[in-house]
Amino acid sequence: MKRVGLVITNLAGSGAEKIVIHLARMFKAKEVDVHIFLLENIIAYDNIGGLNIHALSSRRNIYKALKVFGDRLLADKLKKMVQNIESDGTHFNLFLSNSPSSDRVMCEAKFPNTRYVIHNSYALEIKEFKEMGKVKRAEKKLKLYRRIYKGGDLITVSKGAKTDFELLHIEYRTCQTIYNPFNFGEIRAWGNMEADVPTQPYLLSASAFRFVKRHDILLATYAKLQNPPPLKLLCPSNPKLVKLIQTYNLEDKVEILGFKTNPYPYIKNAKILLLSSEREGLPTVLIEALILGTPVVSTDCISGPSEILTEGLSCYLARVNDADDLSDKIQVALEHYPAIDDRYIDKFSEDTIFAQYQEMM
Repeated sequence: MKRVGLVITNLAGSGAEKIVIHLARMFKAKEVDVHIFLLENIIAYDNIGGLNIHALSSRRNIYKALKVFGDRLLADKLKKMVQNIESDGTHFNLFLSNSPSSDRVMCEAKFPNTRYVIHNSYALEIKEFKEMGKVKRAEKKLKLYRRIYKGGDLITVSKGAKTDFELLHIEYRTCQTIYNPFNFGEIRAWGNMEADVPTQPYLLSASAFRFVKRHDILLATYAKLQNPPPLKLLCPSNPKLVKLIQTYNLEDKVEILGFKTNPYPYIKNAKILLLSSEREGLPTVLIEALILGTPVVSTDCISGPSEILTEGLSCYLARVNDADDLSDKIQVALEHYPAIDDRYIDKFSEDTIFAQYQEMM
C-alpha cells in the first residue's frame, strides 16, 4: 500500500485547508493510506470523519515566537510521529506541504520525498507589501521563500502561480503544475442537501473577509448594479465588513450569512457567484460553482480564474480592482449566461489529478 502525508498549519476553514481535506479523501478513495499533519490542533470542519489527523501542538504561538528554532522543534515532533506511524513497516512515499508555515517546518524536517504545494501568488504578495511601504517585510518574506524553496520540489495549483518563482528568482529543483482535485459527484450531492437557503434570487460571495478578497471592490461594484437581487456574503461577520456595508448604504440589500460547514446548497442556488479578489492561487469556489451549474463572474486576478473561466466563459472575467468593469460583467451575466457543462471542468476531476500524483509515489 502507498502512504501519503499532507502537512498544513491547521484546518481553520480557508481555501488551502479545504483542498487538503479534498486531497485526503481522494487518496483514501484510491486506497492510499493518507495522514494529515497539523502544526496546531484547530479544526473548523465537521465532515472529516474517517481521516487520520495528527496535531503537533494545541497552539503554535510559542513555536512561532521562537522562529527557526520553533520550526526545528515542530520538525522533530513531526519526525517522531512519522517514525511511529512507519513502525508497521510501510514508509511514506510522498509528503505534500500546503502552507508557508508548514513549508518552514518541512524544510527543517528534510524528508527526501517532500513536495511544496503553492496555493497563492507570492510575487504579488511581496509587491503589495512594497506598495504599502512595508519594504523590510517584503524583503524578509522574499528571503524566507528563497531559503525554504531553494533546491526544492514544487507543485503549483495554477500555471500563473508557477511564473512567480521565475519573477522572484527562486532556484527550485523542479516545479510542476497540478490543479486541485474535485469530486464532482460528492459536491453535487452536498449541493442537494437541505439548508436554510434564501428562497428569493440572490447573488453570492463565498470569500473569507481578508484584504486580498477586496470586499470593498465587491460592495462598490454591487452599489453600481441596476436593480440587482440581494447580495449574500458567505463568511463570518466582522465589524470592518459591517462598516463597509454601511459605507455604501447597503444594509437592506447585503446580508452576512456566516461560515457554513456545507456551503454547497448556497452556491448551487445562487443566481451568480462573484469573486472580487486581487490575487488567488486557484480559486476553489469558482470550480465548485461551475460543478454545481452556477454562473460565475470573477476578477481576472493572478492566478487561476483565467484557467477556469475559459472559452465562452472568459468574457465574464473583469479587470482587477475595477468596480465599473466588474459591474458591467455582472450586468451582462444577469441578462445571459451560457450553459455550463463538464468540458470546462474535466481537467479538475479526481481521476485526472490522482494520475499526476501517482507518478510521484
